[in-house]
Amino acid sequence: MTKLKYISVFILIILMLAVYGYFKSTAEPEEQNQYPKTEITPHFFDFGQVEYGKVLEYTFKVKNTGKAVLEVKRVATSCACTSASVSQNEIAPNQETDLVVKYDTGAMSGPHGRGKQERIIFIKTNDPINPQSEVTIHAFVK
Repeated sequence: MTKLKYISVFILIILMLAVYGYFKSTAEPEEQNQYPKTEITPHFFDFGQVEYGKVLEYTFKVKNTGKAVLEVKRVATSCACTSASVSQNEIAPNQETDLVVKYDTGAMSGPHGRGKQERIIFIKTNDPINPQSEVTIHAFVK
């Protein structure tokens, strides 16, 4: 009888763990989706050939495709010749804001300011999966 009792207890424990695992796995995706999610379009823009000394501007869209408020904590650029700012620092779910990027082609003198140029804009948010996003601009400065 004791052997049968141990087998019954063992089977009961296995069944309880299986039921617990099933309910835990079906509940987690809902809990995991309760965060903000950053989506920026496009990720890249090419101004093409431009004259030296021009100030170029392009507007990217930053959208929150998550379920909680997306907070833009910081926007930085790879060069002082480029500035970037968002219209709103807090973006509600399914809403978007503008990320305005300005590139002063005359800010860098000498050969470093001409030819193929690439600038990166860094966007830090409270998105737990992707806390830092990047967009890139290119130009060929004549």
